[in-house]
Order: sequence, then structure tokens, then C-alpha cells
Amino acid sequence: MTLALFSRRPRGFPVASAAVSKLGLEETPRLKGISVVVPVRDNPEGLARLGTWWRGLAEDERPLELIVIDDASQQPVEFVAEAVRILQGGGRGPACARNVGWRAAKGPWVAFLDSDCLPAVGWPASFAAGWRGEVAVQGAVRAMGKDWLSSYYESQGVLRPMAWTEDGRPQYLISANCLVHRAALDRVGGFSERFPLAAGEDVDLGLRLSQLGALRWCAEARVTHDFEPSLRAFFRRFLRYGRGNRMLADGQSDSTGDFFSPRPFLPLLRRPENFLLAGLAFAALGVGWLLEGHGIRRSSNDLQEGE
Repeated sequence: MTLALFSRRPRGFPVASAAVSKLGLEETPRLKGISVVVPVRDNPEGLARLGTWWRGLAEDERPLELIVIDDASQQPVEFVAEAVRILQGGGRGPACARNVGWRAAKGPWVAFLDSDCLPAVGWPASFAAGWRGEVAVQGAVRAMGKDWLSSYYESQGVLRPMAWTEDGRPQYLISANCLVHRAALDRVGGFSERFPLAAGEDVDLGLRLSQLGALRWCAEARVTHDFEPSLRAFFRRFLRYGRGNRMLADGQSDSTGDFFSPRPFLPLLRRPENFLLAGLAFAALGVGWLLEGHGIRRSSNDLQEGE
């Protein structure tokens, strides 16, 4: 879901965003033209929270539709509400599940949202603010909790793109909160299903979309993310990111693949507990990188996180 390298000056980023869309997009991302796609696997609490949000929207505040992809949850997903569809993802991971969702979408724009996120007031209509023909728009993801782990995620900007153009455009996407034109998804083939984990698949999509046109940052399109409150879950998240980073590196040339490799970093907020977490995150990134490099078989537990 993110590169999670945390270097202050990322070097050798492989793709520069195109200045002008090659698709010639003219259709503004209006609210009633947006299909919201949410993959989920074994997260009934998050889905219940999203259900409360969706049912609380007035008709003029509601997007065209909400598509929930049940990616082989142990208990079948139940979500009964107006303009909601439940589709089956088959348990092949969030990249495949999102592809199932956007290919079934009725709208010309697709907003991707994770099941552990909660939209702020005005989402996703706020994606349209300042739109100038970009193929995709990245929204802001903030931490929902106030515990020490959530504070670390927030201060470190874990779910914020790291690479930016000189004019302030992100060079890839974080799929916890982004909007993509369906024509662009069609052109690049959607998410690459060679990424079976919730790690790297959205970065890869953003890199390919950048070949079609510019991406845009929209701070007004906000969601909050419910991060896991345990150190075990923290380690597993960065282990997953390390594996995703290695897969991203393997898909690049030798001259650019080094960008994705883990490297030591200091926490941006210099608190004692953040130094501990930064060290733990770097260790997990490194272990994930090595495991993926040696082709160690992924466990089913890895696949259950991040949807």
C-alpha cells in the first residue's frame, strides 16, 4: 500500500508523471458519476462503520454506487443498503478484488477505499476540486486513533506518497483513498494481479497511470484509517511492505530498482518511542525484502491484512 522507505530525499524514482493526459479526459469527476469500490476480507467492524456512513448520507451526498468485494471472508459479507452491490473476489488478494470491482462499476470514475477507512464529510465529491484533466487523484489518509502507534503512522505519513513532481503532484497512488478514471484503468489493465498482498499493488498502478497523464493531490478528499493497535500487527504490516517493495524493484530496470530497497531512516517526530518503531519498521522491511527475494511462500495470514 505504500513504499514505506521514509528516506528524506528519494533518489532514482523510475517514472515522471506526464504533464498532459493522453486520454483527453473532459468529464469532471461529479458525485453521481463516481462508483466507490471497497475490497474486504474478515473486517466486519470496518464494514459496519462504512455501512453507518453510507446509510447516513442524504441522496444528494451519495455517490452513484458502493461496490463491496468480499475476498473470501470467513463469514460472508452482509451489507444491505440502497445502491450497494456485493461481489465475490475469490480470495486472491486486494489487487484482484479491486479489479473485480472497477470492471463492474457503472460510473466513469472509480473511487478506491479500504474497509478500515472512514470518509470525511464531502468525500468523494471533493476529488473534483481543482481537477484539470488528470487521470487520477490522490486523497489524504489520516490516522483514526490517538494511541502511540497511530501517532507514529500519522507523524511518519505512512499512507502518503513519497515521490512528488516539482509542481506538487504525487507520482503514484495509495489505494486506501484515490480516484481513477475508468478509461485509464481500462488502458493500463487495472491492478497487476502478480501482487497478491496488500503491498505494492497501488504503487505499481500509479506508476503505469503516470505514463498516461498527470496525477493530482487533493487534500480536501480525506479519510481516516483505523490502524491495528498491536506491535505484532505493526511488524506484519511493514513485513508486507518489504515484500511489496521487492516485487516493485524486480519489475524495474537495474538503474531504478534500488529506489525501492529498504534503508535506515530517522523518525520525523523525534520521540523515544518513535525511534523504537522506526527501527522495528526498518527491520520488518528488510526481512520482507529478503523473504520475497528468496521466494519464501506467503502465508494465508499475509493475505488477510490490508483490505
